Amino acid sequence: MKRKFVAILALLLVLSCVSISEVSAHRLLIDHEIGEIGIKAYFEGGSPCRDANVKVYDNEGNLYLEGVTDDKGKFGFPPKIGMEEYTVAVDAVHMPGHKAETVINLSQAAAGAGSAGGTEMPLYTRVIAGFGYIIGLAGAAMVYMNWRRDKKI
Repeated sequence: MKRKFVAILALLLVLSCVSISEVSAHRLLIDHEIGEIGIKAYFEGGSPCRDANVKVYDNEGNLYLEGVTDDKGKFGFPPKIGMEEYTVAVDAVHMPGHKAETVINLSQAAAGAGSAGGTEMPLYTRVIAGFGYIIGLAGAAMVYMNWRRDKKI
């Protein structure tokens, strides 16, 4: 019976490890707005990506313009007439290795499918959810152990 419990516990441990998503404390994210096309570059924790190099390419891959984000991680550019798709690449110069790229499609954005902002949970929420999973697994293990003890009596 003890082997069965250990096997179940090992299976739960493996399943919990497999279901863990990638965690990155400083992953670079980009949001964008339509009008003057505005982007906001920020790290996963919410802090803005200041003074990052921004390159905007048209849908043919040609460099449309370059610039730098402001203190709030924002950068804006006017859309080119007749151009519906842009590729925006952001490189956090002060934090080497932190780069992000996104494709902005104006026709999709007008239909409401443009920005990915708000679809990902903040880091602190995911940490709290992780603790909740651990506590839930511990509770299930305690219930099982109590059930086994009562069954023996």
